[in-house]
Amino acid sequence: MQPNELKAVIRFNDFAAYFGPRGVVAMAWWMGAIHAARIRNDQNSFPFLQVIGDAGVGKTLLLDYLQKLNGQTPYGHSLAHATPAGRTRTFACARQRVVICENYDGSERTVDWDELKPLYSAGSMLLRSGAGESEQVTFRGALVITANQPLECSEAVSSRMILVDLSATDAHTPRVRPDAIGDLDASEASAFGIKVAQSEDWICSNLQAFLPAYQGQLTRKHGVSLSARTALNCAQMICLIDLLCNLLSISQELQLEARKLIHDIAFLDTIPY
Repeated sequence: MQPNELKAVIRFNDFAAYFGPRGVVAMAWWMGAIHAARIRNDQNSFPFLQVIGDAGVGKTLLLDYLQKLNGQTPYGHSLAHATPAGRTRTFACARQRVVICENYDGSERTVDWDELKPLYSAGSMLLRSGAGESEQVTFRGALVITANQPLECSEAVSSRMILVDLSATDAHTPRVRPDAIGDLDASEASAFGIKVAQSEDWICSNLQAFLPAYQGQLTRKHGVSLSARTALNCAQMICLIDLLCNLLSISQELQLEARKLIHDIAFLDTIPY
């Protein structure tokens, strides 16, 4: 399927009209997430995606759309309503799925977000049974956290995330109705996931080839204040944005706007708090 045909099948132009460059960032991450296990194996990391915004801003619409792209049944998991063992079991059973964790239910139960750190790198976790036995399990999927406000978590966790804020002051104003993408046929949209799955070697080999150059560009632009982890996350995302734009023949203007959002993440990392 040619790029313009694939764009038409997934209604990309309507998607971009609704979510703008933030949608492109989220879709590029989603494309990488299909191969998250291999990317972690190659580069020892794949970032989490944090999607935030006020109620009604489009978080559910965005994630429902993206899930249709790889034929995944909408899946929400409330971390606060599970035990540590339950959370580990969820991640272990996810296989190569994207796990969407919700954090805006007003629960008084707290989550130790540091539990998630292993999912960023090797993905290995220790699953303990009620009988006191334990086994090593591996998370092969990717993690999305959705909330109304940014997580209150340690820097060690926040630095493992790519933040997409749909309520930001400079957020794109939707130019189409929600149903322009909300009623997308999942069986047709899965053509995207099939194409991305078939392109595994192309995606992962290009990430390997271009990652050092992107990291170097970010370090030179933002200086020594930019953390190595953020430089790696942002370099991965810039490369994934470029590959997505190649895959779908996305305009250079939209590509540059999406890239700018990633450079903004890198810049904010250099500002002392």
